[in-house]
Amino acid sequence: MQAGERRLATVLFADMVGYTAVIEQLGEERSLAFTRMVYDRLTEAVQKYGGAVRAFGGDSVMAIFGVPDAQEDAALSACRAALWIQTAFAQAAESFEAAFSVRPQMRVGVSSGIVVMASVEGETGPLTVVGNCVNLASRVQKLAPSGGCLICDATRRLVEWLAEVSYEGEHPIKGISTPQILWHLNAVREDATRFTASVSRGLGLHVGRDAEVTSLLEALEASREELQVVDIVGDAGLGKTRLSFEFLQRVRDWNLLVLTGQCSAIGQRTPFLPFIEIMRSAFAIATKDSLDEISRKLEMGLRASGLHSTENLALLFNLLELDVPLGALDGMDGVLIGLRTRDLLPALLAERCRDTHVVILLEDIHWIDGASAELLLGLVEGGSQPNLMIIQTRRPLYDPQWCNRHSVTTLRLEPLAINDIGDKARAQLGVAELPDALVRQLGERAGGNPLFVEELLNSLLHRGALRVAGDRVEYDDEIGHTALPESLHGLLAARMDRLEPEDRALLQAAAAIGRRFDPGLLASVVGLVDSGAALHRLHSQGIIDREPGSSSHAFRHVLMRDTVYHSLLSDRRTALHLAVARALENRHAGRLSEIAQTLAYHYAHTDCTDLAFTYTARAAASSLSVFSLGEANGYLASAIAIYRRDPACAQPEQLAAFLADYALSSNISLQVTTMLELATEVRPILEGFGDSREHAYFLHHYIFCLIWCGRYRTALDVQNELSAMTDRLDDKRALAYALVSEMALSCYCGQLSSEAFEAQRQRAEVLLADIDDAYLHNIFRAHLGWNSVTRGRMAQARDVASDMIAVGHRTNDPRALGYGTAMQALIAMMSNDYGAALDRAEQALEVSKAPFEKAIASAARHASRLVLGVPGASAEAAAFVAYCRQQDWGLFLTGPDTMQGIALVMDGRISAGLRHIEGCIVQREKEGYRVAADWNRLTLCEAYLAILSGSGHASPGVLARNFFSLSGIFLFGPRHILALVDHARSNPQFDADGQHIGHAEMVLGMVNRARGRKRLAIQHLTAAQRIVASSGASPMLLRIETALAELGAR
Repeated sequence: MQAGERRLATVLFADMVGYTAVIEQLGEERSLAFTRMVYDRLTEAVQKYGGAVRAFGGDSVMAIFGVPDAQEDAALSACRAALWIQTAFAQAAESFEAAFSVRPQMRVGVSSGIVVMASVEGETGPLTVVGNCVNLASRVQKLAPSGGCLICDATRRLVEWLAEVSYEGEHPIKGISTPQILWHLNAVREDATRFTASVSRGLGLHVGRDAEVTSLLEALEASREELQVVDIVGDAGLGKTRLSFEFLQRVRDWNLLVLTGQCSAIGQRTPFLPFIEIMRSAFAIATKDSLDEISRKLEMGLRASGLHSTENLALLFNLLELDVPLGALDGMDGVLIGLRTRDLLPALLAERCRDTHVVILLEDIHWIDGASAELLLGLVEGGSQPNLMIIQTRRPLYDPQWCNRHSVTTLRLEPLAINDIGDKARAQLGVAELPDALVRQLGERAGGNPLFVEELLNSLLHRGALRVAGDRVEYDDEIGHTALPESLHGLLAARMDRLEPEDRALLQAAAAIGRRFDPGLLASVVGLVDSGAALHRLHSQGIIDREPGSSSHAFRHVLMRDTVYHSLLSDRRTALHLAVARALENRHAGRLSEIAQTLAYHYAHTDCTDLAFTYTARAAASSLSVFSLGEANGYLASAIAIYRRDPACAQPEQLAAFLADYALSSNISLQVTTMLELATEVRPILEGFGDSREHAYFLHHYIFCLIWCGRYRTALDVQNELSAMTDRLDDKRALAYALVSEMALSCYCGQLSSEAFEAQRQRAEVLLADIDDAYLHNIFRAHLGWNSVTRGRMAQARDVASDMIAVGHRTNDPRALGYGTAMQALIAMMSNDYGAALDRAEQALEVSKAPFEKAIASAARHASRLVLGVPGASAEAAAFVAYCRQQDWGLFLTGPDTMQGIALVMDGRISAGLRHIEGCIVQREKEGYRVAADWNRLTLCEAYLAILSGSGHASPGVLARNFFSLSGIFLFGPRHILALVDHARSNPQFDADGQHIGHAEMVLGMVNRARGRKRLAIQHLTAAQRIVASSGASPMLLRIETALAELGAR
């Protein structure tokens, strides 16, 4: 270990009990002899197990294990040393007593954690170790009993199954905020190895990889007929990538097209990252290709597949972060571009599979970005594509939702058996036989992990314990036994320590770039003209590999990269990230948008907060442009965090534009809570900036988030601010945004009369005719339809819904298609046609892609299922309502929440059901959503009517349980219904000839019929028939006509 690096280490403190009193009695000269004897015993124990004494205080010692020289079993060695200290002093007790009349008792404390070795007295001063675990070890030692050893919980985890410990409880530690769990160290097992630890943990039988290769071959054969997905699952180091490689080597003569996409932790928020790599490979695009060459290759590929069009070419340019030809994507926003991209990539793949057997290898999908995950899910659910096999590798903690499909075969890799370990070692060394001692050591220490086997052999070769001469292997068991690491961290750190300083520095720079790195970029970062010789040395030591068909290199194991990277101190790490970012900017001058996500990552690890904010905001905008909401929201959250740490990182115009993007993403992804918290924080800042288009955009999206969460009155206040701002601004786009949100809000608050709404509609349509904004056009159409629904103009609402569906089909925009279909479901509900409502809601869910349409369709589905009495509907609806409350989606729970009351009534819990509906009415009035409150009043009337007419055919038990409620309804129900209807009919949003008034007239007719008032019943039912008939045939109209016929009306 070099000075100025981080390292996992174990620290030991030992102190003698009563030392001061002993020294006082002994005098100076005898005290010196006594102290030397104590020192000898302590240092002997530390050095016996490979530790280094870092401080001695007469009666105490501080020792460290794992630095400066890495140890594969630092924690275990420290525990052994701790126990040997007690043994040594027990064995020397009589000697001490004979010489000094005292039997020394020691307290020992052990702690493990990250430390830094550095000089605190300047660069030339002595090195010391600094870290929290140093302080903790000192404090733990003070709590240890005389003659005992205490260890911290981190150390206990490192020696689990290797040492015997007993729980000592939680203890407050001075200087540490939380209590620490401590353990008493009783013993270290004689056979303490990784192998025995694995057996103790009960890992089960070890298996080889022949069966997995066979499964892959069978899947490949089956994929000639239809898509096959092989899901390879295993912990880091178990050989997922190697298994894929061996399989592909086995079928290299099968005339396959193999396309590889690599996911990474750095690129987890880069939309379509693995598929970008796949597309580059499919179109044979090289890193050095010019823009013209890339364009030529893309055009040729599209023509060959029969999918050439200006739009498709532009979509690929956009996907590859290239400048899109002017006008090629006019009329499409980020949402639509993202959706079209999701359609284009599978189409290209399908065309390629017509005459080619394609294998896609997606590596490390536990780091997959959201857009790629959606695309992969779509491919798997499609399922019928012949000539396509997908191999995906992942770690067990990530469990994709598509893995339960019939086309997916999951291969779970288990640790290797001892025979497989021997085979792997023989193959790696290129020999036929191995010494039994070596196989035994590999079996005990590798724990069945192929990565451990590879790295253990490399370590033995570098330490000279293993030598290969032809087909003969020489192994020094004595050296090998002590040199073989027992933990991967210690092993990798040990390999780093053996590197030459210049190679070590190069490897650290490579680790800052990432697991994969370009030699040219690496040379720029470290200031070398040529890094080839150093890379060759690192390759020969098995640390890095050159990627086939590419100039790029990669760490052989990601854990090696992580070990190197995390060994860097923050200053060094910051400097490397800055150097990487600057080098990338120089290499991609004029094309920085292509690497915004990468630059955002690197600058985020530097002190250049202005550039970190700039590129993170740009990465967010790039993700929004392809409708990757998860990635966009991640970048937006990162950017606002940067701004919070340093408000000077962004100029006012830049911040306003960023906040407009943040508001848009929060709105269309229904991240309501995020938006409300953001608005509270940044609205004063925006107000300080003054009026602007971006400020108007922010308020527009804030208003919609307030609508989604049911804060209609607050939304109205914000709308007044927005309208006043756009009156001051001479900006047609800002005015269009203000008009659309005002019209939408009126559907809930009713602040615009029918005439005023129509006037604003005409103004908005004039403005929108010149504005290319798919989001704004869709939300405008949606609320034209919703306005018709709220006023009871069902025929007009149906026309708007049909128009939206037609637009969705014409423009291939699932937002218009999804909302138009969902609106048809809502209209059917208003007409009591719950069967049709359920059908349309489920259709809407199938075609919807955006969260808003999905939420509306889900609400209609749950409400309809409740009324229809579908088994399990109540529990599902309750879960949906609870989820809406959790997400603060007050709008979307409105219908299902009310219908839960109807379901309770239908289930015989009449009192509870009626109270529930009444509670919904109160809540909607409190929110300011009177339209919904009055719809609920009419729903409550229907519940009363069902009870008064006896249409529920209640059992005697139900009648008995609800005796008092039923008595009240029969006595006062008609009067209550009249009051509810009068309130609903007075709603100024309801058209006099609209269906809601028709519904109210029907209720009046039915209640008068129940009371025997035939003339009044016919009068109201006739009025209801006239109004409802204008909306076309419906269950509501059939009820009215049936009642009139039974009353004998003509």
